[in-house]
Amino acid sequence: MTQTNLNLQPDYWNQIWQQEGAGTWRRYPGCFGRICWGVGHGLEVLEIGCGTGILASQLLEFGNSVTGLDISESAIAQLPKQIPGVVSILPSIPFPDRSFDVVVATEVLEHLDDDQACVKEVVRVLRSSGRAFFAVPNNCLGPDEEPEHVRKYTQETLTDLLLPYGDVFSETFIDEFSVGDRDFVALPSILAVLYLAGDD
Repeated sequence: MTQTNLNLQPDYWNQIWQQEGAGTWRRYPGCFGRICWGVGHGLEVLEIGCGTGILASQLLEFGNSVTGLDISESAIAQLPKQIPGVVSILPSIPFPDRSFDVVVATEVLEHLDDDQACVKEVVRVLRSSGRAFFAVPNNCLGPDEEPEHVRKYTQETLTDLLLPYGDVFSETFIDEFSVGDRDFVALPSILAVLYLAGDD
């Protein structure tokens, strides 16, 4: 774990999003495509760690109502006007219980000191029979390689984190995309979907 978690420093992320903006390289096409297909249409969706709204915009195009949450005021200010946003430092999610049908968190959990508290908050704001989508790097880019990250996940450890709250489906894949004009990334990834149990 890093001595001082960069992910608790809004100024750090404000600087990143001021530089990257809507042209950010953080587009994860394999992951985002799977999530859009899995979420479907006509739902109220919260994306935590939304950045400037690349995935949120795609979910909006699928006919969903989307809200974004991010630590960075700069990121939230750049969201498309159709996507309301809120600034908050995870694990805090400042919405009432059962506010959303779906919560999405891509490339978020590995940044947090307390991933369990974040999952509990996600579960709290989900409606009965809701779903949460979590994507993380697959057993790579731990703290020794990436100073923003505080842990690595495997398919098993991510599933174990989520199983206390419902049924879990997970898959591994390689997300391939370009960063800038020359760099090509092949990121081993895990996507897990948590299905909350409905009320009896």
